Amino acid sequence: MIKKVIFILVVLSLVGGIGCSLTSRTTSPPAPANVKQVREANIGKLWMMRQMEIAVEDEIPLTLILKNGDRVDGYFYLEKGDNIGFSISGNSLIYTSKSPDTETTRVTSDRFSFTASQSQGIAYILTLNASANISGKKGGATVFMEIIYPSTGSLSIPIGTK
Repeated sequence: MIKKVIFILVVLSLVGGIGCSLTSRTTSPPAPANVKQVREANIGKLWMMRQMEIAVEDEIPLTLILKNGDRVDGYFYLEKGDNIGFSISGNSLIYTSKSPDTETTRVTSDRFSFTASQSQGIAYILTLNASANISGKKGGATVFMEIIYPSTGSLSIPIGTK
């Protein structure tokens, strides 16, 4: 009887030890997220406002799910970097940021507004692209963005890591 109890304790300690060592080898510390939510607030009962700080290494898509006739307003500006590409698309391209300066193609900030339509669908992708930096180095842009959309809509933010 004592031999069985000792055998069971030895087997349990081995299984526990192997399980812990496997877990510590396969997991890594969590990496920081690309999107940091600065503020989220309801504006009355009908609207939602989100402010985000977004670290863009290459390209980050934000997805808005809207109903026909929903209106969206927002703006963004660069906190770090020298250029950012920005576009909005539904079933087709709706908007692309362009530089107000005709001599350069640099985009450092922009304001946008659009109304969801049945012809564009219900999912709208807001894409930030940092691969178009003037300095030639890829990525490295940090963008502050504010979006105001109906509270019946939803905004999906990627959960990727750096």
